[in-house]
Amino acid sequence: MTRTRLSLAFGGAVWILVMTAYAIGLTRQGREHLAIGLAYNAPIALLFLVLATELAIYSLVHDVRRTFADRGLMLTLWLVGFLILFLRLVTPGIEVSGHMTWLPLLSAQSFVLRFPPWLTALGLAGTLFAAWLKFAVFRGPSGGPGILVGMSLALLLLIVSQRARRVIETTGLRVKRTDL
Repeated sequence: MTRTRLSLAFGGAVWILVMTAYAIGLTRQGREHLAIGLAYNAPIALLFLVLATELAIYSLVHDVRRTFADRGLMLTLWLVGFLILFLRLVTPGIEVSGHMTWLPLLSAQSFVLRFPPWLTALGLAGTLFAAWLKFAVFRGPSGGPGILVGMSLALLLLIVSQRARRVIETTGLRVKRTDL
């Protein structure tokens, strides 16, 4: 079984458990809009769990130095994302949507790591749905800054990943497809 399939299987199984627990919790609280809550959180949860599983598997298969060399940019961008979420929680003046930050980044990461196109499409659809909720329904101030940060992080990941691929191709280095 490939790392991608194993990540999808394990991350997907954990996602089913998490979303089931989330649905039960929302139901017990008597939330009126259960479907919207699930649709809002399901894509980001699936992407995060699958990609975190891929990172965990990659780090188990390779040594720490190789993991940081190959996944260092992704780890740095995740650190930036977590820092933004943390600052948003502890600083009332920071209005950056977590969904709008993470969904574009995770979608780009699934594309860069060559996960099936449906996973990237799910992330992009989740981004559009979250944007619609943020701008049309909730009308809070965090959507705009969140999408700017998320698109910037995603664009940085895509640009650097493309440049790394071009260097490998032009220098003639032999690298397995799964190593990128």
